[in-house]
Amino acid sequence: MDRDEIVMIAGASMGMFTGYALAADKLDELEHIYRSIDIPKKSELFWQVFAHDLLAATTESIVKAGDVLDIPFCFPVCVLSLCPVRYYLLHGPFNRLWPKYMHAGVNYPFLKIFPSVVEHRLAIDGGAMDNIPLYPILKKGKQVLPASRLPDFILALHFDSRYDYRKDFQPEIPVLDVDISICNDFKKEHYNFSHEYLCEMLEAGERYGEELCKELFTGDVSREGLQKKADEIFLREHGERQRHISVDRLFSMLNTIGKLLRRDAANIKKLY
Repeated sequence: MDRDEIVMIAGASMGMFTGYALAADKLDELEHIYRSIDIPKKSELFWQVFAHDLLAATTESIVKAGDVLDIPFCFPVCVLSLCPVRYYLLHGPFNRLWPKYMHAGVNYPFLKIFPSVVEHRLAIDGGAMDNIPLYPILKKGKQVLPASRLPDFILALHFDSRYDYRKDFQPEIPVLDVDISICNDFKKEHYNFSHEYLCEMLEAGERYGEELCKELFTGDVSREGLQKKADEIFLREHGERQRHISVDRLFSMLNTIGKLLRRDAANIKKLY
């Protein structure tokens, strides 16, 4: 699949880095950043995020003046108010507001002393209320994308073994939701970010992605054909997923609250 076939990307929390890098055609830079990380212990990971602001440093390394996002990219920010979820849409040439909102989107709860400030409101990591942001792509009413650019297929990648998009959406567009921990035997639950292990994860993910795309896009690629294949893959992996506790189980519980409080009328903002 080529980049020019991608009509929109959405990502939350750490997934924002991959989403932004893909939209800005900077995946090689992000891979270099990830391969330079060497944090084998949970305690050290906590210290790097809490004391050395690892997430903010990564944001500054990947979001730079001169970037051009030729693919629309959307991400959630959790605003501490009665309307807790806001989605921000980036597209086109770099805007000086982007780093500020990206910082808020990865302001991980419990690891930062102070939340960010967005639009005069306190804000934290958007994954706290929507860690798998299909909503901006599938929402009805005010369309984010023009009808001529609606997707033919949606691939949802996440680390929530208990997630099932069917609980929230009944889309006409085929969707495959994949807990990518399955491609490396769910080892992410150990939070081992040593250099050796990260390289192993990246390579396992690449192999899994190639196998998945080959299975999906060989033969019948009609909407009906894609949905049938997506359902077969989901059912094949479902049993394995259910044997593992979700890495994002806390966020999943918070997500339930966020979806109940979400207001459709004013929660998608364009920053371009």
